[in-house]
Amino acid sequence: MRKIAILVLLAALLSSCGGSEPKSGAVTIPIPAGKNAVEPSVAKLLNKTGNNLSQAMDDPQKWLIHGSALFANAYYNEAVLTLTQAININPEMPQATYLLATALWKVNKQAEAIQALQTSLGLIPEYDIGWRLLAEWQMERGEIERAETSARKAFELNPGRIGTRYVLAQSLMDGENYEEALPILEEVISVNKAPRWIYTLASQCYRQLGKTQQSEQALAKSGPPFVDWPDPMYKHIPNLIAGKAEIALYALHLNRVNGSENALPFLVKANKINPEHVDVRVALSMALQKKDQLNHAQKVLEELQGEANINYWKQYAALSIAQNDLDNAKEYVEKAIELDSEDANAQDIAAFIAKNQGETAEAISRWQEAARLYVEIELWEKAELSLAYASEIGELSQDGLCALALAQIELEHIVQARTTIQKILSIEPSNSKAVALQNRLLQE
Repeated sequence: MRKIAILVLLAALLSSCGGSEPKSGAVTIPIPAGKNAVEPSVAKLLNKTGNNLSQAMDDPQKWLIHGSALFANAYYNEAVLTLTQAININPEMPQATYLLATALWKVNKQAEAIQALQTSLGLIPEYDIGWRLLAEWQMERGEIERAETSARKAFELNPGRIGTRYVLAQSLMDGENYEEALPILEEVISVNKAPRWIYTLASQCYRQLGKTQQSEQALAKSGPPFVDWPDPMYKHIPNLIAGKAEIALYALHLNRVNGSENALPFLVKANKINPEHVDVRVALSMALQKKDQLNHAQKVLEELQGEANINYWKQYAALSIAQNDLDNAKEYVEKAIELDSEDANAQDIAAFIAKNQGETAEAISRWQEAARLYVEIELWEKAELSLAYASEIGELSQDGLCALALAQIELEHIVQARTTIQKILSIEPSNSKAVALQNRLLQE
């Protein structure tokens, strides 16, 4: 019965996608429309996978590889046709069906995507990450009860995944079941090592339950949601990315999420394919610097083929600091600040350079400015750190001390905050900011 259901699904998909079989009955290999406009690197890859497939048209694995190459380079409609053919040959292919589901989702065929994903999970019912993905899709479609059922299944299979815990709590909150969602979140935030996006959800949950103080405390530790959970079903996809935009996006994502060491091979590949992408070049230089390959890191920057941006000049300054070239570092960070004087990180770099050049007053001023900017965007830890550096070499201004006290309160460093406020009031007893902070401290 399962094979019959899969084949019925495939017939519907082939019909909805326009079909891949001409009237003669001969199966054709899907290729991107307007193939002359395909990037040379992508065309080379697809020619290779297509030629291999043409030698073994009855091999479902060859269809899967070609479909994966199309998917990796954002040719999702062609990927749907190719993966459908792979499953048509062998319905017992959970990875192909899973990838087909995602390709359908990418082209906004959501109902068909969910059906394909459910088919894949019928083949691998213990794959908890797949149940989590199904819950995410169902939440996006507003299918609250179904999403909760899928999320519970994922959590039951593997309660140790922090992403699954997040999705389950979110599904419960979407159903206004805050009382059940809260313990699921508190179990991880109680140890104070949870990712920032868990605190964001916890803050929302506390607020819905009327627990204002806990909501504000969680909000102070919150961060943007993480939406790209690792999924082994896609593990072969990165090695098939050949398009300029796609490899750049993936390399930068990997660098941000998994660190430069894991991202380095993809950053090298992305820079080679897309040398005009400035942020890829910057990330590659940073990765090489972390490996102490300073000359190579500098060469990557010197070979710039795009327009320098603030990240470029900040990295050039950081690299020059590593090379003990403070004069050039100062010149480069000033270029960064010219582009955006509100960049707190650039002010931090400028402060470090000034300190090491013996310009103490300038360093303190820069670190206080960095802290002010961090406070504006509620990056309390960074604000506190910048002010700590400044206070090591001199006295903070009253505004600087007030910013430090605020950051300490937000970070629940109560003893330190009390000391900082007392210091301000000993200088100016009527300082309105310090008085307000003291009152807040007493209330909390």
